[in-house]
Amino acid sequence: MKPIDIQRGSIVAFASTSFLVLLASLPPFVAESGRSILMDAFSIVCHQLPSRSPHIDGVSLAVCHRCYAIYLGFPVAALLFRTFRGAWPFSVRSAPWMLGLAVLPAVVDWGGDVVGIWQNSVGSRMVTGGIMGVAAGYFLVAAIADMVSQKRTSGSQHKESTP
Repeated sequence: MKPIDIQRGSIVAFASTSFLVLLASLPPFVAESGRSILMDAFSIVCHQLPSRSPHIDGVSLAVCHRCYAIYLGFPVAALLFRTFRGAWPFSVRSAPWMLGLAVLPAVVDWGGDVVGIWQNSVGSRMVTGGIMGVAAGYFLVAAIADMVSQKRTSGSQHKESTP
């Protein structure tokens, strides 16, 4: 993969995932009708329990602490990917293992709380969500960079084949 594809892929990933973070952050800043739409949209992927969700001026964001940290991890991963120019030694084939390892701290944090060993906190939910977000974000950026590379390659092949 060429450096230009990595740059373009990371820019696309950063912009799209930052937009997702923006949408999750909007409920306190929009009218009730817009808030309702955002909350309904994010309720598909998040429990949105008020006691486990960040608030601004008493209004919940569209997702819980852990989901918010996952979403924040995506653009962070895009920046890291661009900074290291995709030089991290993980291939897309290792994604299931790497994502499984990244989910493990959250499972332990959640499980310990459920069975009463400890009570998790905002910090533990944010840290474990951030780990998942950065790990998933890495593979998301890699996939987007790969798509950009394939599109560029197929586009140049198409130009060469046309008279």
